[in-house]
Amino acid sequence: MNTQDIANEKIGNKNISNISNISNSISNQDIFDENAWYAIRTLYLWGQNSNGANVIEERIVAFKAPSYMDAFTKAQEEAEDYAVSGGTEQAYTIHPNQLSYHLDAGELIDGHEVWSELFATEESLDEFYENRYVRYEYQPDP
Repeated sequence: MNTQDIANEKIGNKNISNISNISNSISNQDIFDENAWYAIRTLYLWGQNSNGANVIEERIVAFKAPSYMDAFTKAQEEAEDYAVSGGTEQAYTIHPNQLSYHLDAGELIDGHEVWSELFATEESLDEFYENRYVRYEYQPDP
């Protein structure tokens, strides 16, 4: 795996990081905690449906790691394994950027928040939901 550049954005007490393969620097906000949990969001292109629309999967997977970099390393390895596990001749394409979310301290428990992200929009709650989720909802070919 290439050395990663992490761009951190802190919103309230929530840490969300974006990773890309473009630099040798590590964020000065990298947290070192042997018991830390990170949720990593990865996008995959599965291919196209019969109508020619791209089929994209968004997956969020949790990893226990002592730092963002260790979590991203685990996530990259898991993403590469997942991308070839689809049982098709052509592997899924992985989007080069992954986002992480540093979970609240402690072990995962029932009801533990694994992802939280804020959005600013002129849309109403219903419009936002429609445009972000319903508009692109996957419907398998009959």
